[in-house]
Amino acid sequence: MKNKLSIFVLSMLALYFSSCSSDEKTIGLKQNIHHDDFEYSVQDVEKTAAIGETKAKGTFYIVAFKVQNDAKRVDHKWKNNVAYIVDDSGNEYENDNHLQKLLNTRNPFGYKDSYITGAGVTESTVFVFDLPADVKEPCLKVRGEFLMGDMFDGNQFKNTKVKLF
Repeated sequence: MKNKLSIFVLSMLALYFSSCSSDEKTIGLKQNIHHDDFEYSVQDVEKTAAIGETKAKGTFYIVAFKVQNDAKRVDHKWKNNVAYIVDDSGNEYENDNHLQKLLNTRNPFGYKDSYITGAGVTESTVFVFDLPADVKEPCLKVRGEFLMGDMFDGNQFKNTKVKLF
């Protein structure tokens, strides 16, 4: 019995480590990043120099983001920091909550501080990133906890980025 348990544990560890080594891939708009029972996608990207009277330090990237919960019973909890942008040099840029709220007052999209997307439900938001004017090849990535379904798809959500250029 002890030997079978050891083999099982070693097998699970091997599966876990092999799932964490998935190659990075780049996808386009309206394609899904799969994370367990959840699908993330960028629906649209707009670049602008200002939101109302507020001028960007570089360029504002306004990103329409969708979360689809394909689970049968489990809610998906997420916040506005679920997504970030990475450029070709590996620099990371975070969503600016203040600008996100400002944009919501000008063009309402249903801003929330955090979300609980029920089973079978889809929700959307809009993120605002202030990127340097000379940024090269910005891509959106998502973060989250490793979940059981991620073991079987090579931890895809951590290794997928959405091309915003």
